[in-house]
Amino acid sequence: MKKIKKFYSLAIAGVLLAGISGQVKAEGNNVTLPKFNVTLNGQKVENEYSKYPLIVYKDITYFPMTYNTTRFLGVETNWNESSGLDIKKTGIAGNFDNYKTDVKNVESYQVSIPTFKITVNGKVVDNSKEEFPLLVFRDVTYFPMTWKFSVDEFGWEYNFTNENGLVIKSTVKKVEEKKTEEKKVEKAESEYKDSSKTVFYNGYYYVVKTNGKDYRLFKDNIVGQESKMVSDKEIKDIVQDGNKLYFESDKTVYYYDMDKGSVNTALSNATVKDGKIVSLDKDIYWVNAKDGELYSKDNKKLNEGATVITLEKKLDYVIATFNDDKDAKYKLIVFDKDGKEVYKTENEVTDIKIENNELTFVNKKTDRTETIKLDK
Repeated sequence: MKKIKKFYSLAIAGVLLAGISGQVKAEGNNVTLPKFNVTLNGQKVENEYSKYPLIVYKDITYFPMTYNTTRFLGVETNWNESSGLDIKKTGIAGNFDNYKTDVKNVESYQVSIPTFKITVNGKVVDNSKEEFPLLVFRDVTYFPMTWKFSVDEFGWEYNFTNENGLVIKSTVKKVEEKKTEEKKVEKAESEYKDSSKTVFYNGYYYVVKTNGKDYRLFKDNIVGQESKMVSDKEIKDIVQDGNKLYFESDKTVYYYDMDKGSVNTALSNATVKDGKIVSLDKDIYWVNAKDGELYSKDNKKLNEGATVITLEKKLDYVIATFNDDKDAKYKLIVFDKDGKEVYKTENEVTDIKIENNELTFVNKKTDRTETIKLDK
């Protein structure tokens, strides 16, 4: 059974890295086997008879990105000819495999430099400009154990001494440990019950839930009866604006991107009144709970002295109407997607509509319908 599993791992590695040999520079780059000890997650690496030994290039140790070696260090690789090699930190550890053979390695070898696309944690690596480029040896990509990648990208503990050699510790957990933690989280999350209105988007329901003490944002899949907490921030209510869910937590306004599944900061030191907040491209318009006035993303007043009645987005425009306050100048302002005021009036209006870049409303003073052509 062990032989079958080992063959399966090698087969997967071969599939992931197939086609690499056709996208390398066959240059005479010499590498040697390390003459010092190398320990990965407490496992001493034996290079002498390994099919994929660690190698040294320009005094930097390189490790083979085989199926088992990468997963042992909490990293995952995917390869195809169109997108190249994609490398990501997962934080989950697999089993170690030394890929032992009966053939003894010699002291030095020639390697090639790959020319295919390489991405590390979503960042494209220009291998031609790297001081310590990724290499290809025996049709397997080798990765440099530099501080840049080992520590900054993968979060490993990295240490070298003459006594112990190179010691790498990755902050990873075994799959079993990960599953145990996930079960604990699932149990804790099951104690939360709905407490807010529900937003339906792209096949999922989003709702604020509480366990009687804390309030969190959840994503529910009704079909599979699955419920997952998507933000650990304290939250009482949500406001939908397209694919975004706005919410406040500790005097900061955030939004949850339902397409990307990420939480982002929208406004700092802000409290929104009655959920009146909309976004249009990169601009955000919101009503301050302190004075009821309209503000921009950078906290600038957009109609000083006027409190907001309505704030809404229609097509590629944001429309704000204002009360007839003492210091209010404009009763209606329309912004386009570039953040420009394309129309404003001091008259009170009702029945506002926008269609084909034309603004239509009823002027309450004259009781007549007016149509304004908006600049594109």
